[in-house]
Amino acid sequence: MSALNLVAIVTLLGGAAWMIPALVQQRFRDPMRLHLFMALFLMGLGNVLSQPRILMWLDGVTLPGFTKITYNVAVLTGLCLMVAFLRECPLTGWRAPWPWEVVACAICLTAMTAMTVALPSPLRNHVLTSRYLVDWRVRTFYNFGNFYLLFGYAACAVLAARHARKGRSLHRLSLSVISVGLAALALSCVFRFLWVNLPTLREPGRRVTYADAFGFGQIATIVVCAGLSLPAFVSVVQMVRERLDHQSQFCGLEELWNRLVEIHPELVLDHRSRRPGFLLANAPAVYRRYVECRDGLTRLSPYLQLVAEEGPAPVADDDPRTSACLVDRALCRFLEQNGRDDGPPTASVFVLAPKLRCGAGGTDYEEDLGALVRLSLELREMRNRRVAEPAATP
Repeated sequence: MSALNLVAIVTLLGGAAWMIPALVQQRFRDPMRLHLFMALFLMGLGNVLSQPRILMWLDGVTLPGFTKITYNVAVLTGLCLMVAFLRECPLTGWRAPWPWEVVACAICLTAMTAMTVALPSPLRNHVLTSRYLVDWRVRTFYNFGNFYLLFGYAACAVLAARHARKGRSLHRLSLSVISVGLAALALSCVFRFLWVNLPTLREPGRRVTYADAFGFGQIATIVVCAGLSLPAFVSVVQMVRERLDHQSQFCGLEELWNRLVEIHPELVLDHRSRRPGFLLANAPAVYRRYVECRDGLTRLSPYLQLVAEEGPAPVADDDPRTSACLVDRALCRFLEQNGRDDGPPTASVFVLAPKLRCGAGGTDYEEDLGALVRLSLELREMRNRRVAEPAATP
């Protein structure tokens, strides 16, 4: 199996697998997604069955030529479904594909099956060489297959280019790349048709051979696969970036969270997610830790009010270091009194970005979360400085 074939197979079957969760959620009632899933799956399966080792093994347990006609059925049926998918946009209910592509596919597959049955067993696993193409039944087999591949690829290229004129920029780019690749595949079918029917092209010494056309078709297939993979690749990149952001926010709150949980262990809402990994550090985990920190600061509010009133200067508006110092002093005051319930009777304090204020007030979640992360990071810096100071003292 060549590297180009492997890329095509992985892309087609990977694209089909990517759609399975959404299909399961919709209970396979989404016609457009189902058409696309079946198209990708069948074309991927056809490419798998066309591999020489698999073809020889399946023919050994069935009949000569059985695997060749089977993978052609899979590829042509998948292409028919792809044409139907591109024609129906949007599709809210199941509708039969347009008659011409179904009738043309059925006629071509029937003729290819008849030619396979008519061929003797040694010729059924034919390839595009003069040894086999001298037989009119082999030429007929390829002509019918090329006929549907040519019109199927061309129709898909035109429809994809038409859809590329509208929609989001990513979808327009993806469909444009797919259209270019399909147009190139249609051109490769034209060359294959000439190769089959013009013996002069197969004469030795020609500069352009079928191997060149086959490589051109493989590159065109990779272009189509790249267009198909582009939305999934962008989605994966966005998902990874979001996970990294959530991981950074989750870890950023760790210092503040640890110090608050130390004095109020009951703050923890879910003990199973104290240190979630990359896959578990999602938006709900960050929000849960944010709520726990908020609850802890609210419980600490009497001491925050007390140390704020004891401060020699007013709190600076844009100085998270001052807020961290207040929280640190309030935690120390709490520990000095052993967390007794008879702490200083004062109003609750709600920590707002970017400083500590008295009273309650609303603010944007992302802004407030960012302020708490900066507060927590500043507390970590303070702790690191305290650890480093005794070590630096002779």
